[in-house]
Amino acid sequence: MQPTPKAVVTAALLDLTGKGEHPIVVTAEGDRITGTWSTNLSGQPTGDGGITLLGNASWNWHVTLLDGGLYKASMSSRNWPDGGGSFTFRSSWVADPMKRVLADHGWQRRKNPFARAWGALTGRR
Repeated sequence: MQPTPKAVVTAALLDLTGKGEHPIVVTAEGDRITGTWSTNLSGQPTGDGGITLLGNASWNWHVTLLDGGLYKASMSSRNWPDGGGSFTFRSSWVADPMKRVLADHGWQRRKNPFARAWGALTGRR
């Protein structure tokens, strides 16, 4: 399958915003597309039960579209308040819908440097 153009796959990724069981917000800045899932921690007690947390915690799955139908990806989190909090999160809530769209459009994840080196050593490129 030939990968679809960057503009087409970007539009399909942006279309994921607000959809699904665990809605994410997808934004694009050039070839970098970010899917974000966040939760409001205001009013949640901390682990020691003493202080109420303020603010949000968010997780971002970043995808950079490369040439030749390849992409690289990474995960990051932000706004973790001191003292923690109690809530459920799975990185698949952010990454899986985006991975499905990329695969449906013929895009493949670029192997990381370790995987490329291991493949070269074992003859499995």
